[in-house]
Amino acid sequence: MTGWPWGRGPGGVLLLLCGVGSLTAQDSLLSGPRVGDTPPAFEVDLATGDDAGKKVDLLARWKDKPVLLVFWNGVTRPSFGLVKQLDKYGRLRQPEGLEVLIVRVTDKPEDEKKHARLLYDTYDLKSPAGVTQGGKNGPDNYGLNTDAGMTVLLLDKQHKVLFNQTRRAPDRQDFEEVRQAIDKLLGPSPVPFP
Repeated sequence: MTGWPWGRGPGGVLLLLCGVGSLTAQDSLLSGPRVGDTPPAFEVDLATGDDAGKKVDLLARWKDKPVLLVFWNGVTRPSFGLVKQLDKYGRLRQPEGLEVLIVRVTDKPEDEKKHARLLYDTYDLKSPAGVTQGGKNGPDNYGLNTDAGMTVLLLDKQHKVLFNQTRRAPDRQDFEEVRQAIDKLLGPSPVPFP
């Protein structure tokens, strides 16, 4: 018997194949409304900005504006790097109408609101951030996958989904795909972005 999986009979090969399948699981993860859907509006308990402490339906407020909607489940250093990039690029594209909303999906809303305020005060994030009322499942009728670390939706002016990026373990390298979707909607950025 050798140390290689194929030297252990069919069971070793099966284990090897299961391991390969898990590498592609991130790419096939589905979460949230699909491209072409028009998701319903929902209330967010805002933790930051002028409306902090209020329950607000920002999609209704931002009608006729494109929206980058970020559902964030489980803060990690790599996922925070992506959120910082999304926030900065969203601010850059705001003069062209783009709005950004960062929504924490959690079963501990009070803790996450405090954490959001700390992140915003410490790291200069500017996009509104809050907590959804649906716990880890997110807003009703959104179909968020609780295994997703982040679901990023780009909505056009009619709030139809143009782009859905779902990741188990999001990080900064996922930004470029989101940026391309924004640029496809709004055109290239008039200002260089690092």
